Amino acid sequence: MRILILGGGVVGITTAYQLQKDGHTVTVLEQASQVAEGASWANAGMIAPGHSFVWSSPAAPKILLKSLFQKDQALRFKLSADPHLYSWSLRFLMQCTAAKARRNTLLKHRLAVHSQSVLQAVVREEAIQYDRTSAGILYFHRNRQALDKGIANMRLLEADGQEIRIVDAQEIVDREPALVSSRDIIAGGVLCPTDETGDAAKFTRALAAIVENRGGKILTGTRIV
Repeated sequence: MRILILGGGVVGITTAYQLQKDGHTVTVLEQASQVAEGASWANAGMIAPGHSFVWSSPAAPKILLKSLFQKDQALRFKLSADPHLYSWSLRFLMQCTAAKARRNTLLKHRLAVHSQSVLQAVVREEAIQYDRTSAGILYFHRNRQALDKGIANMRLLEADGQEIRIVDAQEIVDREPALVSSRDIIAGGVLCPTDETGDAAKFTRALAAIVENRGGKILTGTRIV
């Protein structure tokens, strides 16, 4: 089958790669001058099943309401005349119960674990270099209340198979010396040893080269109207 893929970010290129492996002929359209120039260029670079908590939680409605008046909120809501925004917002709010947040977090965690395993298989097979580090990711907190809440949240993922370790402030600064000046305001944290980081743009461009070398087409500077 001949398949057209819109967008040359990490999702578009990995889709093209897998479809090509399955025997399809792929063409990727990307409006930028090269792949991975949008969201795949400057993101956190985290491969983190330990960070699988959904935004649609019981705390979200209050945070979104506060964001109308305070711009420093983790989630922000901007008033708009677009009716689709409000229908989407209603569906989002309907997912903000404790039971649905728990269910959706577990589903997201299982998807993240599967995604990580597929990524690792691709990296092994293709020998892609993308500044990967696999020393785990630290999630630290500045006060005991936040730490206790963070640990309680992580227990949900732990029960679903996620490996975690509770670490004190000293181990945190030992692992991340850049935090040594903040040692006195760190209450502790959680280490997810299997979480990883990497450069999404480098990964995407390396995989795009593989797709092209195997006969796939990537048309950059191509705007879809």
